[in-house]
Amino acid sequence: MSTSLESVVRSYVKAQELSSRSCDEHSSTVRKWERWGEGIPIESMTRQNLRDFLEWVHAQAVLNDGTNPGRTANKVRENLKAVISWAWEQDLIGSIPRFPKPKPQRDVAGRHYLTKSELNALYFAAYGLARPRGWSHPYPVGSYWRAALVLFFNYGFDTGTVWKTDSSHQPILWRHISWQPISPDSQTRERSRWGWIFYRRTKTGKMFVRPMNRVVHAHVKSLQYDGCNPDAPVFEGGSSRPALRFKQLCTLAGVEPRLNIESGKKEFWQLKDLRKTCATYYDEHIPGSSVEILGHYIRGITYRHYAHRDPLAVKAIMTIPQPSAFTGLARGISDMCPCCRRPFSAAE
Repeated sequence: MSTSLESVVRSYVKAQELSSRSCDEHSSTVRKWERWGEGIPIESMTRQNLRDFLEWVHAQAVLNDGTNPGRTANKVRENLKAVISWAWEQDLIGSIPRFPKPKPQRDVAGRHYLTKSELNALYFAAYGLARPRGWSHPYPVGSYWRAALVLFFNYGFDTGTVWKTDSSHQPILWRHISWQPISPDSQTRERSRWGWIFYRRTKTGKMFVRPMNRVVHAHVKSLQYDGCNPDAPVFEGGSSRPALRFKQLCTLAGVEPRLNIESGKKEFWQLKDLRKTCATYYDEHIPGSSVEILGHYIRGITYRHYAHRDPLAVKAIMTIPQPSAFTGLARGISDMCPCCRRPFSAAE
């Protein structure tokens, strides 16, 4: 029995308890799908069908003198991807078709996340961070910052979770790292061959036990040294003002300041923007997964107390595509670009 896109969207909107604006956007997507006229059931959708539909949406936006046709097509693409991913989770379809790449668009509201090329530049620029005065830790300061960038990207940490800059912060300590495949949380049934990491959110104090993927494991392992104190923090080099050091890193990397859409002025990127970056790429990878990764508040007693959502977070963490620079250490390349093997100056 075939299932229409309209019926799946109705079920999705009801299950997710979306806002009225989001409901209107999904209804608009269904109307565009019906106007396109192919009438393909959701079980039979292919990459070619999706490409043809999105090309049609883009062409219609151009014909209607749309100011940003690329953004229109990309919004429809995001809605479709969210609905189809949900249908796959509910076993309504056997597999998720590959989606075409997003269309080029003009960022009307400004961009509040770092691109992967900018993350690569930040990672490589950490080799040029100057040695702080009185530095006595076993590794150069850039090594800690490279590992921190990897964990910011994969878990969306608050700054206080990585570096203790206030007495109320609880940073990640070495005793919070488990190298065992079995989770320290007895309620988590999943296993991770790369180990687990424990932390608390600075803002809410909520506890998380998350798996480490191959890239995170390689970077955390690279900071471990013989005889390290279990109560010692994993990350050093944040100083009392890690935001200032991150500003210096952005300058070294040549990352252009972001545009503030309200004031029209350019502003330096902040560490909290790495959390927004994490949310952006997780929702692009698996729609809705950023809610689980970042620990956002979810409405509904059943969801918060009974629904077991760990499998979604584990799947997202273990499969999210990494910026190319992050993968070098996991592949045994620590001092050169993993794609072109160009060596980087170790100015630490």
